[in-house]
Amino acid sequence: MHEIAIRMTRRNHNAFVHLLGALESQGFNIGELLITKDFSEILRAKPRVVLYSFLTEEIWEVEKEVNVLKEKTNALLVAGGYHATAMPRHTLRMGFDIAAVGEGEEVIFQLLTALKKSNFKITRELMEIKGLLFYLNGEFVFTGFAKVEDFTKFPPFAESSYLIAPIEISRGCPFGCYYCQTPYAKGFRMRHRPIDQIVKYSRRMKDMRYITPNAFAYGSPGAILRLDKLEALLKALQPLREEGRRLFYGTFPSEVRPEFVKPETLELLLKYADNRRLAIGAQSGDDEMLKAMHRLHTTEHVRQAVEYMLEYGIEPVVDFIVGLPNENEESQRKSIEFMKWIMRKGGKVRAHYFMPLPGTPWARCKPSPLSDEMKKFLGRMAAKGYIEGSWGVQIELSKRLQRLIEEFYEEGPSYFGRVNEVC
Repeated sequence: MHEIAIRMTRRNHNAFVHLLGALESQGFNIGELLITKDFSEILRAKPRVVLYSFLTEEIWEVEKEVNVLKEKTNALLVAGGYHATAMPRHTLRMGFDIAAVGEGEEVIFQLLTALKKSNFKITRELMEIKGLLFYLNGEFVFTGFAKVEDFTKFPPFAESSYLIAPIEISRGCPFGCYYCQTPYAKGFRMRHRPIDQIVKYSRRMKDMRYITPNAFAYGSPGAILRLDKLEALLKALQPLREEGRRLFYGTFPSEVRPEFVKPETLELLLKYADNRRLAIGAQSGDDEMLKAMHRLHTTEHVRQAVEYMLEYGIEPVVDFIVGLPNENEESQRKSIEFMKWIMRKGGKVRAHYFMPLPGTPWARCKPSPLSDEMKKFLGRMAAKGYIEGSWGVQIELSKRLQRLIEEFYEEGPSYFGRVNEVC
């Protein structure tokens, strides 16, 4: 009988694979865990604890499962991830008993160890564990934001498990874009996994892929290029390529900031990696909008990056966010023209609709409606296969997120303190 279950999904797979590595490295026997993507298997097992990790845009699906678990089991429900970190009180309102707030590698081990000792009951001992929010005798208890100063002391996956995922090689981001949760949940200082670790664990992958906010910033504090560090990493992975593995760098599930795309970084990509497409974030074709969202790059950086990539035979895949707060028709027209230019050059565009995310400066900002010109353009280009992305689905999702934040807004904790709201 499994007393602890992990509710794995396609979207939280990477996070839980890493947490399994953290658990095992601290001495937890992960063989005790029921790890499954089959919700019905959890219901049949009737565990004492069920662990979840999810994004804010997933809460409605998660809430349905929580209701079923409350009805059919007596399990203690624990939530982590971006939503639990940004809106921990709302997470308890969803039906969870405990919200894990912040970086989870140490919290999860300490929590499960304590719960096993207490026969899976919430007791005062949990007050000693940083990174938890729960009710104790009817009172809210928040033990603080959990930080992991050195995430690299935990392996990216468990040695005893067959489950693997792209390796997180860098954590944190110094740029603080107003729509993005990453720096507020992971910090503004970039931290990097050492090269020997990356090589060691990459041996378990057939296709070597990595998680990082900015792949070309490896080895730097985040806002500068350290070409020597980047080359050292890529060079160290070459013996694994010679054994038949493929190296994908700066593409899914990562991307590269446009100002880091230079002839010297592209030469490294051609020399050491297998991918011939690169994902970069433009986000808008209007410099005023880029300034408003705190992107700290310009459209000229994007234009130059696209030119460089095409010159080196690398396909640009360029992300845009439409419906940004205070975006007018002229701003959208500039984005349309910029997208057209990218597609004429031979690049791909990925379009997303702005979604207000809790724990960000733009959490309470309203999306702007799409102009008729933008709607027609996106529809026409998508039909021709020139534009990818889920902007259509995200429009309705954005409305649901707005309603959620209006009704249940809370000032969530963050890695460095209070998040300065812009709206």
